[in-house]
Amino acid sequence: MTQIAERMNSIPFSGIRAILERVKRMEQAGTPIIHLEIGCPDFDTPEYIKTAAHRALDEGQVYYTSNYGIPPLREAIANKLKRDNQLEFDPQTEIIVTAGVSEGILATMMALLNPGDEVLVPEPLFPAYLMAARMAGAVPVAVPVHASNEYQPVRADLEARLNSKTRMLVVVTPGNPTGVVLSEATLKGMAEFAIDHDLLVMADEIYEKLIYEDREHICIARFPGMRSRTITLNGFSKSHAMTGWRLGYIAADAALVQALVRIHQYSVVCSNSIAQWAGVVALEGSQQSVHAMVEELDRRRMLVIDKLQQIPGLTFPRPQGAMYVYVDVSGVANDAYELTDYLLEQAHLAVVPWNKQHIRLAYSNSYDNLELALDRMKQSLSTMPASR
Repeated sequence: MTQIAERMNSIPFSGIRAILERVKRMEQAGTPIIHLEIGCPDFDTPEYIKTAAHRALDEGQVYYTSNYGIPPLREAIANKLKRDNQLEFDPQTEIIVTAGVSEGILATMMALLNPGDEVLVPEPLFPAYLMAARMAGAVPVAVPVHASNEYQPVRADLEARLNSKTRMLVVVTPGNPTGVVLSEATLKGMAEFAIDHDLLVMADEIYEKLIYEDREHICIARFPGMRSRTITLNGFSKSHAMTGWRLGYIAADAALVQALVRIHQYSVVCSNSIAQWAGVVALEGSQQSVHAMVEELDRRRMLVIDKLQQIPGLTFPRPQGAMYVYVDVSGVANDAYELTDYLLEQAHLAVVPWNKQHIRLAYSNSYDNLELALDRMKQSLSTMPASR
């Protein structure tokens, strides 16, 4: 008889991936769909990075690497953190190359949390943090973040959900799904909260380079007293259009890394060797392709903002980072899940229902497709049956 671990009863399938699989079936049946559901840059990985991967193959770099990652990549990551983030880490003992940030999230939860420990996670949030905590036997505690405060976490809301079991705080900036960049004042308050209550902080900074409107990305590990308690996660998927390469990294105090690397060692062993050599060049080479991609994403962002503002009944925080718009649809529909189905079937437009009140749009598609998609949305909503 097939037996499944009890923990899996609290681990649902990803709603984003469920939508994507449904869309793929429709496309295979001949229905063209405009994709606004998945946060995957539609840009190709820059040629100089792909060339580095080819070179690594030609040179026979096809074997296991150190569990920590190849030394040149760890050096490049340490240099990047010092140059861009004013953070110093020992590349030998304080950096682990991971199979993307997703692995880093799970490794952090598994290595540093005990069963029953609680993790404070600002909500709305990417579901991986909740699920990783549950897989580690910990308890994720959602902390509501409100539109009235521009989706900046407030210390009073954190304090209200604190107890003797609280062990970790999750910090994500820029945010998914809101696109909000946390301010210096917000991060300072979260840092002080973590120090006052002796909490670890897991900082997911994967969207660091996707910043608009002269906003600034600030690492929470930079604040006094935070370096030793912060686990910083970052990677190449969004900044260098390398989602399929599965390449990320963890930077943390050496004492924490000694626990983290053992989870990594017995699960992934090491990140893909070819991708690691490409990662060296991605960090050390010209960043012009990154800047060009961000400029184009910003152009798309402005289009989406303009088009959404023309649709009566929709409200949303102005996205300042990442590649998403978090849209409150309660002014046009009773249920975002039903609205998602309607848009998919009637407008052939794929979006993600985030909860009953909100949908997430990803502007990781071409300018022309985005223009067409938002025109379709406007038309579909204007003719939508009242029962929706």
